[in-house]
Amino acid sequence: NITQKTWEDVQTLLPYVIAGLILALLFTKMCNLMSLEDKTARSLGINVNLMRILISLVAVLLASISTAVVGAISFLGLIVPHIGRLLVGSDHRALVPFSMLAGAFTFLLADTIGRTVAAPYEVSASIIMSVIGGPFFIILLRRSKKYAA
Repeated sequence: NITQKTWEDVQTLLPYVIAGLILALLFTKMCNLMSLEDKTARSLGINVNLMRILISLVAVLLASISTAVVGAISFLGLIVPHIGRLLVGSDHRALVPFSMLAGAFTFLLADTIGRTVAAPYEVSASIIMSVIGGPFFIILLRRSKKYAA
């Protein structure tokens, strides 16, 4: 939740966020290549293990920063990329920037709903995301079972 957060909190983490987002954008082409089989990626001259580690470190950096700022927002990281994949496709050069913007928008929407649904009280954005994310997760599970069969 961002109720108790100040601009000072944002300023403290802003350099790390900017660095993480730039790295994420720089790795989008590599993410596309990593979605190929390992053998194919190696034949293209990619050190697959090193790239996995670097991409994972960037993901951990961004996830830990966002968790430090707003706390655990369940289902946000699950919903947004899947919707993004449906809307912009699986090319990471479009998917990563879309997910960045859509994730921020989705969180602000959940926070706004939480502030208005029970005014003057406030419902946490994580509760709103859980209410939305639970059914979405079930739909994803059913859909994956349908394609697996």
